[in-house]
Amino acid sequence: MGHFVRVAGVGDIPEGQVREYEVADVNIVICHAGDGFYALANECSHDSAPFGDGRLVGHELVCPRHGARFDIRTGAFTAPPAVVGIDRFELKVESVDIYVLVD
Repeated sequence: MGHFVRVAGVGDIPEGQVREYEVADVNIVICHAGDGFYALANECSHDSAPFGDGRLVGHELVCPRHGARFDIRTGAFTAPPAVVGIDRFELKVESVDIYVLVD
């Protein structure tokens, strides 16, 4: 059974930005879109590149290495060269803190 771990404060991730974190030995990125925060695996399914230098375009996370795109709401790939999605993690915001569910 997993548990929620505090990862960051809401003020730590400006809207439209991506930040890398390590949570319980798992590398994740938290993306701040206009409608909230999303947590995803910090590894492109195309070539294992980290997303720390990636950018958000709407609800798409763009890999900085080859431009593969992923829907931050689901983890599904939306543009090649990726052909499979990435893991998404459950996230909740309580007051000013961001928590991610980990195993």
